[in-house]
Amino acid sequence: MPKVDTCLTRAAKAAPALCLGLVLSFALWREAAALYDVKPGDAVGKPGSIIRVWPLEGGGPGGANAFRILYRSTSPAGEPIAVSGAIFIPPGSPPPGGRNVIAWAHPTSGVVEDCAPSLMPDLAGMIWGLAGMMAQGYVVVATDYPGLGVPGMIHPYLIGPSEGRAVLDSVRAARDLPDAVASNRFAVWGHSQGGQASLYAGELAASYAPYLKLVGVAAAAPPPISSSCSTPTRRARRARN
Repeated sequence: MPKVDTCLTRAAKAAPALCLGLVLSFALWREAAALYDVKPGDAVGKPGSIIRVWPLEGGGPGGANAFRILYRSTSPAGEPIAVSGAIFIPPGSPPPGGRNVIAWAHPTSGVVEDCAPSLMPDLAGMIWGLAGMMAQGYVVVATDYPGLGVPGMIHPYLIGPSEGRAVLDSVRAARDLPDAVASNRFAVWGHSQGGQASLYAGELAASYAPYLKLVGVAAAAPPPISSSCSTPTRRARRARN
């Protein structure tokens, strides 16, 4: 077993390299975060249209291409806003009619801009089932939700219509990215906060994005949408009693 002084000597020699690695990692993170800044007027435009796109470090599973995106959406007050996210495009040629889309709605990651999942270097590992979705040829797009990633906004946590619009506009953004060759057919898959976002996306799809074809919603462990959701249950219980 190495002596204590030997261990300390090795640690001292390793410290500069460790510090350099931390500094470089922080610098890369700050460089990525700076790309989330938007100028006045950038958010004005068609919902779902892309403001900016750049590569996501590490790519995706199975040789998939991966990008961070900034796209336009709508705030709870109905105003144009910029929202960040990521998109994964499977390798190979798209089928006739384009690739179908799965919109991933993430669980709670925090409430400030630095908590955006697309800022994380291991984002691909945070999307449940991503490798399988890539293997089956789906485009997967993952919104951060408003206020996460893009600075200057308060994240409207658990405000369902805001989350739902961000999810739907992420599908529009996938279709706006030429490399994706995305069709208008999509499904939504989310967990926890994302489960709620998925339900609202399903509720709003026909009115907010009527030319998109929603084929299914998978909502795992969503929080209650509103107090009114429990009213029929209470009435049923009273009727049985």
